[in-house]
Amino acid sequence: MMRTLATTLMLLSAATAGAQADHLQCFKIRDSVPKTTYTATLAPSDNAFPVATGCIVKVPAKLLCVDVVKTITAGTPPGAGPGAAAQKYLCYKVKCPKATPTATIQDQFGTHQVTAKGTSLLCAPEPAPTSTTTTTASTTTTTTGGCTMNNQCPPAANATGACQAGMCTIVCNAGFANCDLINANGCEVDLSNNPNNCGGCGAACPNRPNSTPACNGSMCGIVCNPGFADCDAMPNDGCEVSINNNPNDCGGCAVVCPSRPNSTPTCNGTMCGITCNAGFLDCDANSANGCEVDTANDPNNCGGCGHVCGAVANGTPFCGGGSCQVTCNAGFANCDLTYANGCEINTTNSNSNCGGCGIMCPPATPTCSGSTCH
Repeated sequence: MMRTLATTLMLLSAATAGAQADHLQCFKIRDSVPKTTYTATLAPSDNAFPVATGCIVKVPAKLLCVDVVKTITAGTPPGAGPGAAAQKYLCYKVKCPKATPTATIQDQFGTHQVTAKGTSLLCAPEPAPTSTTTTTASTTTTTTGGCTMNNQCPPAANATGACQAGMCTIVCNAGFANCDLINANGCEVDLSNNPNNCGGCGAACPNRPNSTPACNGSMCGIVCNPGFADCDAMPNDGCEVSINNNPNDCGGCAVVCPSRPNSTPTCNGTMCGITCNAGFLDCDANSANGCEVDTANDPNNCGGCGHVCGAVANGTPFCGGGSCQVTCNAGFANCDLTYANGCEINTTNSNSNCGGCGIMCPPATPTCSGSTCH
């Protein structure tokens, strides 16, 4: 019995020593970083899963996954052999537009037909350890010349010199990278604010409508062009609103131009204004009270601002239908229909307009008196 147990322990020890740390053990955690959100595009390398745009990533992290060696101590899984080496990940809640792709996945526990129900977590890897080999991340770059101690290797901009495996290297400070692979100028790129290398060498921030790509804290974003704004807070569709001429977003998001009497709100050059309805005018140039004048009936602004229907002979002026007209006094008439000369005919004694325009006294009674032919 003791011999069998010893043999088993030796076999288990040997298997563990050569095993691959290809599994992740995930822990629920309490993360100390402050709450914030980021907008991201997720582009899977597996074509079975679609690119997800406008995903909202919520910080702090909810899970910590560490690489482990998995050793089955009971049962024989039907699946594949060991996978690639794993590493640490922090996983965050994420919300993306819903998608339900299907895929066939094979692991050490078998072959699985899976249907996704939506995105719930985004796991970010711990940065790879530095090495003496030049990588695309450019955190460490090998230089020529042998060394035995760190102080034999010269420093460089935004980096420190280090001696690794007998060769001088530069190790970039956090947030910097040697993207041009030239050691003499050190780690020349600030990955936190460079839109052409945002968070990594060659990681260019995409162009979006009506905006300029920006990088802030190693996360891509946008800076809106003058006259535009990102009112839906979705950088993927750029700065979608013109704040120059939009009365619902005039000069800024949700700045609504107010309604005024007898007019329609307008926005011109980020400034609110009004367009008068037909028949009305803003004669006092004060948009706050709208288009206050009814030009169809106002005798002081008849058909236009300041057009006054003045006094005329033998009648009282008024504005009707946007033009000056006259109400004649008793015994007078506007027979030529001309406002300027008022009620020019005395119908009480006009032989050709006796009692009214165009009423001519006949030869038998040729004289008009008291509006009657005699």
